[in-house]
Amino acid sequence: MLQKRIITAAFFIEILSATYLLVDEDLAATASILYFISGLAIAIALLFLPQAHLKLPTKAAFTNTFNGYKLSAIAIMGIMMGHFGQRFMEDTPLNYKESDMLPIIKVMSQRFVSGHWTKVYDTIPDIWQGIKPIYLPAMWLPFSVAEWLHIDIRWMTIAALFLAFSAAILLWDPFASKRLSLTYKLSVFMLFWWLFTNDSAGLIPYTEEGVVIINYVLLTLALLTENYLLIGAAATFCLLSRYAFVGWLPAMLVLLYVQGKRKQWLHLKISGIVCFSLLVLLPFGWSVLKNFISLPGAYINFAERVWKDAPHVFEISLGFARFFGPQHIALQHYSLICLSFAAPMVFVLACAWVNYKKGIVLYNIPLAALKLTLVIFYTFIDVPYLYLFYTSPFISCIIVAYWVSYRKKEQEQLSNTMVVE
Repeated sequence: MLQKRIITAAFFIEILSATYLLVDEDLAATASILYFISGLAIAIALLFLPQAHLKLPTKAAFTNTFNGYKLSAIAIMGIMMGHFGQRFMEDTPLNYKESDMLPIIKVMSQRFVSGHWTKVYDTIPDIWQGIKPIYLPAMWLPFSVAEWLHIDIRWMTIAALFLAFSAAILLWDPFASKRLSLTYKLSVFMLFWWLFTNDSAGLIPYTEEGVVIINYVLLTLALLTENYLLIGAAATFCLLSRYAFVGWLPAMLVLLYVQGKRKQWLHLKISGIVCFSLLVLLPFGWSVLKNFISLPGAYINFAERVWKDAPHVFEISLGFARFFGPQHIALQHYSLICLSFAAPMVFVLACAWVNYKKGIVLYNIPLAALKLTLVIFYTFIDVPYLYLFYTSPFISCIIVAYWVSYRKKEQEQLSNTMVVE
């Protein structure tokens, strides 16, 4: 199937542009364009692939011989992650002067574990002579587990990446297409090796992005299952960690309304409201939400400071900020806001129009819209720190694993039906 070849090739280009193509700084601009185009290609190709119907694995799925090999591979991967992760932590102790994200989250987690819930968002006097935490609960709460266990909180990042890679491995079926499977394996290995052996990535020692990645992987899996209660919960986790997909939410609600899926529309809203209330409103109140809403307004000043103090951030990373330059920061920022909301809305409405008015059936619109939204958000992001750009490729890991294996699943389902009959 041509569409499967397209998403597999685009996935390889997306991974290459976010990893080893950046070794040569002169290729960073080219990599930025390739990252954008390949991401869009995956989103569009999804519309012409069969509708996803992922079912949760049964006990039998883990007892056959081949999946036994998969579980062995996952175990080996976990050992490697532990080894490289330990090295990162030993070589890079937490220091807010190098990167203040994890030190801030560590203090928030300490306060939470100690039972001081009302003080979680109080000013931290020991960091930058007093800094007020801004991270939303789904970002920092997982690190409380590490704090409760008295281990380095970066083990939670490694655990999150382990789960994300494991999900891709379990979905992947190498017998569906050997050529596509080889390309997929190479792409995933490149991503894994880059993140765990290359200091340029910076994701493990300095950031909390592993939690963001697993939240978006969960949303992708939920969309593949078409379970809107799960979709609502996963979407809330994403919103309360990294709100890169914020424009996707209203587009999703409009799509469900236009399609007449009232039950799914209601499930999505109820699940989201319940999770939001449990994670934010009940324990921390409205003040957290007010801080969250005020954040985007500060990004222009922040981008100006980074352009002045650390311009190399824009030279060695992905995104289109390099093309806007320090003279057009405001234009870039408002382009980000407008496109983040307008692009997914126009996309889903155009797809719905093609479906109903032109009689051309398009599939997987919510998932395609999510991929499109993430590609646009990160491409136009104000300050393009490299670690931010790995969430979208991890989404692709799940997407490509599912459809590379799709034909094999169809054959198995047909075989099982014939046996029953």
